[in-house]
Amino acid sequence: MNLFIDVTNSCRSPRNTGMQRMTRRLFAELEQRMSVTPICWNRLGHFYHRLGDRESVYLRTPFQGYGRAVALPEFRGEKFPGELRRLLRRRPVDLSAELSGGDVFLAPDFFGDSRRQKLPEIIRKNGMRAVAIFHDAAMERLGLHARRSTQKFRDYLQALAFFNRVLCISQQSRNDLLSFWREYGIRDLPETFVESWPLEFDEVERGSTDMASKSQSVFCVSTFVPRKNHLALLDAAENVWSNGLAFELKLVGAWAGNWPVLRKIRALRAKGRSLAWLKHVDDQTLHALYRECAFTVYPSLMEGFGLPIAESLWHGKPCVCGGNGALGEVARGGGCLIVDQTSVDALAEGIKTLLLDGPLYSRLSAEARARKFRSWSDYVDKFLTHLNARSNNAARVPISH
Repeated sequence: MNLFIDVTNSCRSPRNTGMQRMTRRLFAELEQRMSVTPICWNRLGHFYHRLGDRESVYLRTPFQGYGRAVALPEFRGEKFPGELRRLLRRRPVDLSAELSGGDVFLAPDFFGDSRRQKLPEIIRKNGMRAVAIFHDAAMERLGLHARRSTQKFRDYLQALAFFNRVLCISQQSRNDLLSFWREYGIRDLPETFVESWPLEFDEVERGSTDMASKSQSVFCVSTFVPRKNHLALLDAAENVWSNGLAFELKLVGAWAGNWPVLRKIRALRAKGRSLAWLKHVDDQTLHALYRECAFTVYPSLMEGFGLPIAESLWHGKPCVCGGNGALGEVARGGGCLIVDQTSVDALAEGIKTLLLDGPLYSRLSAEARARKFRSWSDYVDKFLTHLNARSNNAARVPISH
């Protein structure tokens, strides 16, 4: 069996949000076990092509030659000049000719371009087995999509219905996917399963924290998009600072063109608040920030999984977060201070509580260190059964235990 994996969103730039990080690690793990061909979609030519040297570097070592953190990593290859260069230099891959009956096509990430129309055609014409990973419908459920984006997302969900099997990263994601399919009147549905993400920190020493050695640094990692709720976090931090509590807030994440958040950061820094935006950092820096902080805050309104919560817990650091949907699936196992993340006052109280309440902080830290998450070895073993399976015979695996 040969696997063709669509790595479009993970091979054109060093952008490394949760979906890119998981796709890159999944590719690396699968490549060790089977024949894998990574392919990239060209938006101008409307075709797949094999990866060139630059795309291969971004897929395997995205921060090679990175130099310094940037606010907009996607500008290093995802915009028009990069697409035009690939259009002129890369030859199309004819999946109909290259995939045989035993081969599999994998779409591990969202696609909002012409693949929405092309992939159903390719799947129907070729008869190949097609597997997709579905992350979330958060933007649609929150009503944050513009009309054009809503149509793109609807087309994407309709395209997923042509796949043989869709793996959802949480029970909430699966519920949302099935709900939208019913709403759209789609009757002939593929098999769907919940396969939660493992953590990519297998090789990193887990942290240990106690109140005596606790820093006064609070950490938040998330791209600056509206549903991540940075404005509420910044208002909550100002509330705590205004009441005389000293702490440092460190933010990591790509800017994503969110001017209100950037203006708020600048205003707070102008007031002398201890606030740092470190932009889009490499993995080594990310690990260090988790290790050095006292705890994390993840104010996101809705997620498909909530990877930063799991990462925080893996490092032994409590997390202040919401408990709705997939966020709750991760948070309720221990180590989290669950609050109403839609409320600035509730977020502020959560930050204040973990700064001042030593016994609670110690208990949550111990709970965090005790959490057990899926390993990549376990995940890939299960993933391979999905690639090979032709019937509904794969059991679900919980997020943690």
